[in-house]
Amino acid sequence: MASSPSPGREPSPKRAPAQGELTREFTRYAGLGFQFVAALGVFGLLGGWLDSRLGTRPWLLVVGIFVGAALGFYSLLKAIPSGSRAPRSGPPDDEARTPPTR
Repeated sequence: MASSPSPGREPSPKRAPAQGELTREFTRYAGLGFQFVAALGVFGLLGGWLDSRLGTRPWLLVVGIFVGAALGFYSLLKAIPSGSRAPRSGPPDDEARTPPTR
């Protein structure tokens, strides 16, 4: 005999990662990758264009790539939640200061 749920209650489905949740996370981090590449490309192209105008080839191109990389890394660090960073190894500071009990 199969048991039926009591009135007003629905059976709870097994909790599995939702497909929509995985897709949302994937698109978020893929978008961050595209943003990083775009920063490199835009500042690299800007540096190359300025080089052609000012005759300083290749120095402004190199500076543009470095500026784009720095801004891309900054953007990545701002977008990644701080709770996802790896925990520090070792005891917390409070335990490190107190002497061991005997």
